[in-house]
Amino acid sequence: MGRRETSGRVGVTSRERQDLLRGLTAAACAWALAAPAVAAERMATLALPAQPLNQALAELGRQARVDILVSAAVVGDRRAPPLRGRLTPREALDRLLAGSGLEYQAVESGAYVVRARRGAPPEAEGPVALPELLVVGVRTQNVDQRRDPDDIQPYRVFERSTLRTAQALSADDFLQTWLTSNGDSRQSIPRPGRGIPPSRSNFAFRDSNAQEKTLVLVDGRRMPAIPNYNRLAQADVGPIPLGAIGRIETLASSSGALYGLGAVNGVVNLVLDRDYRGAEVAVTAGASKGGDGGYGRFDARLGYSTDDGNTAVMVRYGQKRFNGVAIGDRSEAYAPLDGSSLKVGQSYSRSPGNGITLFGVNGPFTVGGVSMSQTYIPADYDGSTPIETVLIQNAGKAAPGLAPAHSARPLSNDSRTDAVLINLRQKLWRGAEAYLDYIYLASLDTFPTATGAFYTTLTPGQGTASMLSGSSPIELVAPIPFVLGTQSARMISRRFTGGLVFDLPARWRGGVDYAVGSVRANQRIDDMGYEALAWSTVASGVAPADGRPVPNPFGDQAGFLADLARYKAPWAGSDPYASSRLEDISLRASGPIARIGDRDLTLSLTAQQLWEAMPTFPPNRTNHLSSRTRSVFAELRAPLEGVLGVRGLELQAAARRQVGRILISEGSPAKPIEKSADLFLLGAKAEPRPGLVLRASYAQGAQLPEPYLLTATTSLTTSGAIDPKRDPRQPVYAEGWFPIVWGAPADLRPDQTRTYSAGAVLTSPLIPRTRLSIDYTRIEGYDLMVAVHRSVDLYILNEDLYPGAVVRAPLTDADRAKGYTGGRIIEVRDLNENTGSSLMQSVDMVAEHDLDLAGGRLGLSAALTWQPTLLNYIPPASTAYKRAPYGAPPKWRGAIGARWSSRRFAASATVRYVDADLAMALPDNTTIDLSLAFELPRPPGASETELRLGVRNLLDRWSDDDPLKRRLEATLIARF
Repeated sequence: MGRRETSGRVGVTSRERQDLLRGLTAAACAWALAAPAVAAERMATLALPAQPLNQALAELGRQARVDILVSAAVVGDRRAPPLRGRLTPREALDRLLAGSGLEYQAVESGAYVVRARRGAPPEAEGPVALPELLVVGVRTQNVDQRRDPDDIQPYRVFERSTLRTAQALSADDFLQTWLTSNGDSRQSIPRPGRGIPPSRSNFAFRDSNAQEKTLVLVDGRRMPAIPNYNRLAQADVGPIPLGAIGRIETLASSSGALYGLGAVNGVVNLVLDRDYRGAEVAVTAGASKGGDGGYGRFDARLGYSTDDGNTAVMVRYGQKRFNGVAIGDRSEAYAPLDGSSLKVGQSYSRSPGNGITLFGVNGPFTVGGVSMSQTYIPADYDGSTPIETVLIQNAGKAAPGLAPAHSARPLSNDSRTDAVLINLRQKLWRGAEAYLDYIYLASLDTFPTATGAFYTTLTPGQGTASMLSGSSPIELVAPIPFVLGTQSARMISRRFTGGLVFDLPARWRGGVDYAVGSVRANQRIDDMGYEALAWSTVASGVAPADGRPVPNPFGDQAGFLADLARYKAPWAGSDPYASSRLEDISLRASGPIARIGDRDLTLSLTAQQLWEAMPTFPPNRTNHLSSRTRSVFAELRAPLEGVLGVRGLELQAAARRQVGRILISEGSPAKPIEKSADLFLLGAKAEPRPGLVLRASYAQGAQLPEPYLLTATTSLTTSGAIDPKRDPRQPVYAEGWFPIVWGAPADLRPDQTRTYSAGAVLTSPLIPRTRLSIDYTRIEGYDLMVAVHRSVDLYILNEDLYPGAVVRAPLTDADRAKGYTGGRIIEVRDLNENTGSSLMQSVDMVAEHDLDLAGGRLGLSAALTWQPTLLNYIPPASTAYKRAPYGAPPKWRGAIGARWSSRRFAASATVRYVDADLAMALPDNTTIDLSLAFELPRPPGASETELRLGVRNLLDRWSDDDPLKRRLEATLIARF
């Protein structure tokens, strides 16, 4: 198939632009290879009047685009002098804090903490372990504490400076490379295999099947979940521009005590950047080396803040587009799918060759006295040659090549996503602020459908197979899709949040917020398949009563396909509309409760009510489900160095009590089901020697049962087995039918996990600006919910092993007289169980180093995950889906990066390695990305203009995971 053109295409559309892009990128990458490349501090033009110091620090953060963390108690009533000029953040802080008795420390690139100078009175220093929303001078509305990679738990934190320079279009695209604990190793390219919608984000920590066990937050709050039949799936944050994110915090371990139910394998928190001053526009265009598979991104931001900082508004818009690539566009996809390698029984999953292929299902068949196991009829066969001659000539072969009708089968699909982010902050009075926040995310994915192949089973010597002989049935596979058509999926997610933060007595801060959200999903399926009559007509050779001709597979092939097309019919798709809703009400308070030495022992408290629902789900419009949970949460941070004498000793303890009420109705009213969980976390870290931090923690996680596991279905059945407790001469069905119940028992409990982690963080004055962390994580799952699906016969024959599964009528006197030991079977219960368990073990290593080099700064980073164990145990004699050991994600995943930057120039290189992923049928893969960034001359009105050029997948490696192969891209950014 050639390149497909549709309206709304994005990316490179002319050969001249492609050549220019390739030329610029090639030159950039050649330079980058010579000088591989964390950015030096960027200067900013500042204009700050004389004002209270807390306002000056907040305004400096806005104008310099950095985070400045400081407690109101630390700043007090200090005032700041006026400040004007083009300065770095460090230079500006030096001037503002001169003579104030305060100092600052850079904790991350682009983040600074202001504190009392060493030796200052203890009262001057305020609490540090506060929810970030409650901290003065921070541009985010994150309701969680600001997590740190050197924290007690092994967080991976990616700051704004890293995200701004990354070659990625979204958060999941970025984390596919740098978060090596992410078990979903697939590239973030829209394609049907990623789910609905195909452009959705996917986060699956430690396990490629763990999307529903990985919690996704935005600013510490949940987003509305995707409605997926009768369950709520992981929220989609794919449309959020990477440039809109100020920080990504991830924790790949159980964290239910901190974040609530659902954080079983981990959590990812996208902390959005709230830049309330100036404007920014960024445009990205990219395409594969052949010019197809074009993609693009447009982002724009506008911020406004009053001079006194009391009112701030920000609006951001982002759009991302992809052009799809089909099998016919890629010879690499074509070759592995060559029809000559088709096997019997693969007509559902493999594209056939260019002709009809015949297989002997259970053994060979015979044509004209010649025995063969397979043969084929070429697509250009016109009937002029005896069919027996053709079949004998092609004996032992399947039809080669790729059927033309399958060339449109998508490797990736056309996609467009849009994001609108609006934020307003208003200071009400001293120490009190109100805020409104709106997130709108939309996606539209379209793609052709070309699934499987039409097939039927022939009987030798009968019907159309009269010239064939043998005892084995013959499978006939035709060169046309089983289903052919188009599909589209549109999804709109919204979340509106309003809140208030305020001062409380005794240096405490409080906050209350209300969030409401929804998802609307529309899926349109315009597929054509075949009537059931088509299979029997082709096999029997008997024309239907309506007069349509019999498609003859052994005659002229063009005529066969034309006749077979008359048996096409629209296929009913899934329910085209689904929706979900979210409501979240939270009350927070945080502050110091005691003083230990010169530091605060802080406590954070949260009371929350969360409601999630699907107003309806298929197949019945009256079906609905909802889940309402209430929780109380407390987190304590205790600096114990002055108590126990251990250098740098700090304790973290958290507890959450969460109670859930689930209501699910499928056709008839149902009673609410109550489930609860008590979750705990305990951890500590210490610095026994300078430059060596040791940390360890124990944490729990839990997940409410999926609604489908809580429903019960009853039908009638019987059994051909002999009941061991009754007449050995007759089967069970001789005594009639009885109900079988599938579904949930009343005592089904939430999934439970516990995580043990231990690690070390090393820094050394001998090698400045170097950090190395090594962490071991062990996640144990227990009491996991399992839908066992055992057979009725198994329960009857092993009744003593499954108490309560077989329900019998009372044993009568007549039964006893016959020697029976059990009454007649009146019901069998195949109920879900809490009998599953799992084990995951991994070691994560992160290394970072930066140094001054050649007038700039060279930053080096590396991440590596070794995951030797992922086991999932299910009860014996169960047909539940088994994923271990073959469903495990890659054992080794790693990334290495280098970035050199100066004031006006930067170059970087990234190498990503993923071991073979058996679950996704992906081979081991190494990819290299290169990029180059220039600061351009500023046009009138612009404060900064930047051009970035890059190449992704430099080695041009092919895989189903990355059908675009090598691609070139360019980004132009202007800030005002």
